[in-house]
Amino acid sequence: RLLIFDLSFSYFYQPAFCFNCGFNRILCFFIEQKSAYYISGCFVGSEVCIRDRNEPAPAAQASTAKETSEEKVTKPEETTAGESAQTEKSDGSLGKILFLQTHNNNSFMSYMGEVFVEVAKENGFECDHLTADSDEAKQLSQIEQGIASKEYVGIVCDCTGEGVTLGFKEAKEAGMFVMTLHEGVEDNTYVDCVVACSLAQTGYEAISLEVKELGEAFNLAIVNGSEGHGATVAIRKGYDKALAEYPNINVVFDGAGNWNAEDAMALTETWFSSGTKIDGVVCMNDGMATGVRQVMKDNGVLGTLPIYSNDCELDTLDAIEAGEQRGSFDMNAQSQCEAAVEAMKTLVTGGTLKEKEIYVDPLLVTKENLQEY
Repeated sequence: RLLIFDLSFSYFYQPAFCFNCGFNRILCFFIEQKSAYYISGCFVGSEVCIRDRNEPAPAAQASTAKETSEEKVTKPEETTAGESAQTEKSDGSLGKILFLQTHNNNSFMSYMGEVFVEVAKENGFECDHLTADSDEAKQLSQIEQGIASKEYVGIVCDCTGEGVTLGFKEAKEAGMFVMTLHEGVEDNTYVDCVVACSLAQTGYEAISLEVKELGEAFNLAIVNGSEGHGATVAIRKGYDKALAEYPNINVVFDGAGNWNAEDAMALTETWFSSGTKIDGVVCMNDGMATGVRQVMKDNGVLGTLPIYSNDCELDTLDAIEAGEQRGSFDMNAQSQCEAAVEAMKTLVTGGTLKEKEIYVDPLLVTKENLQEY
């Protein structure tokens, strides 16, 4: 915003940088005899940064002002968030990236956060790491704040839900690179690269392993994550593929444990107390499996029924060693983070990705390979 006053003085306009608020300003020089008055103004939201100063004008400056007073005013060239971040770095790094995680309330997610920051650093990136406490609105706000800061060349997001795609659109319009890691979204219109462990593969393999132990006809109980969650949808695709391949499996119970032990316990207590025979159980994560194992223990069947889950948390590894659970899938955090950082490095340095979607293999941990793991 610029206010122009007719003060009957010679004047010219010059773009400059405001050290008060960090945004571009316009300098108005008014030349009268040997003095120069300038007024600079910046508008940031509803706050105004104003400076007025009177100082002697060098002869060359006054001359330049007179020569340019008749020229057309040109608007300073706008800079996108990504371009600004790249041009401001001076330490030889590749710039700063923003890593947003859904949460870090289990050992796997905490580990992934630590690994990503370390791998980014090793590859020449600065990295800010934030978690959203599984709150989609909070994560969207984190994306918007990152865009507004103009600090980042890119955003890597472990997504809380489909709503964050609104932020992805804004990030792309601001000239930033956008990637999803581990948990993505269905609509990848504004995503440059998708990196994940194949969650669908874990679902398919879990039921296939139960078929190997129990045969092609048995009663199965399925404990899903939160309804509509990206990881729930992905793992369920694997379950459904296996169920289509083995049509004689009878799914006697199928419900949501919402990723936590308490909800999974409440859900499966009714299943095991119903009198309906359950031959095997699959859970979408170790947190829920912890609750299910307690219910199985209370009903005297712990260790007698195969149960598989994801994440390889410490208590589940202990349960595998004790023979209380058959196995768990490691989401291969190291490989995911390495693939994501390498892809971001390619994009930032002007390269072209060979593939937009990169999937790493999960690692199955059982009693047989537990010590090696």
